[in-house]
Amino acid sequence: MMEILVLETEMMLIFLCKTDPNTVFCHVSLLCFDIYEFCCSCFRMDEGRQPLSRKVPIKSSKINPYRMLIVLRLVILGLFFHYRILHPVNDAYALWLISVICEIWFAVSWVLDQFPKWYPIERETYLDRLSLRYEKEGKPSELAGVDVFVSTVDPMKEPPLITANTVLSILAVDYPVDRVACYVSDDGAAMLTFEALSETAEFARKWVPFCKKYTIEPRAPEWYFCHKMDYLKNKVHPAFVRERRAMKVCLFLLLYTIIC
Repeated sequence: MMEILVLETEMMLIFLCKTDPNTVFCHVSLLCFDIYEFCCSCFRMDEGRQPLSRKVPIKSSKINPYRMLIVLRLVILGLFFHYRILHPVNDAYALWLISVICEIWFAVSWVLDQFPKWYPIERETYLDRLSLRYEKEGKPSELAGVDVFVSTVDPMKEPPLITANTVLSILAVDYPVDRVACYVSDDGAAMLTFEALSETAEFARKWVPFCKKYTIEPRAPEWYFCHKMDYLKNKVHPAFVRERRAMKVCLFLLLYTIIC
């Protein structure tokens, strides 16, 4: 496709030189701009087709000590079973046999659990490629929907403030709003948790757009405002300062409602 475009460009330049040489520079600029846009679009398409993640090699200095520990445990385990099998308890043979079977079962479970730890896999993800592949201009997002479940039991042991921060952090994630849903399961059916989450839902209408607009991290409001940082250091826009102060007031009202 690129060769066809270059050939068409050369034919156009030859035609322009024969007809009106004075307009060649203007047309060449337009053609160069079109070629640039075409190349950028091709690059974006190629970038969107790239893998969404890649395996990151783990240094042998980190993994080899654990592998040596696994081998040592296997040797000890083998010696243990060698002793257990060669020294049965004749007075309680049935109990000895049952205990040996259980020990072998636990040993096999442990060995199977060591396989992924022997060769762990660490991946590096590329969220920008995910956006290029499934979010196209002028078209609805093709990203999969994500449902997050948050469970709680006792508001005395699990304060509703922590649950509220968890829910707000989930809703403010960098993902299309219509593709994220958060469900809270309260096994204790406490009215305090219900009322706190009702107020949290109202606060989320302001907090989520604020986080997405200014790329706020951390997304949990309590941790964000407790985080010691000079947000005026880089001469931020005055609108951010006003909205941040408004969010702080709204958070104070939310905390007052939950606590009182």
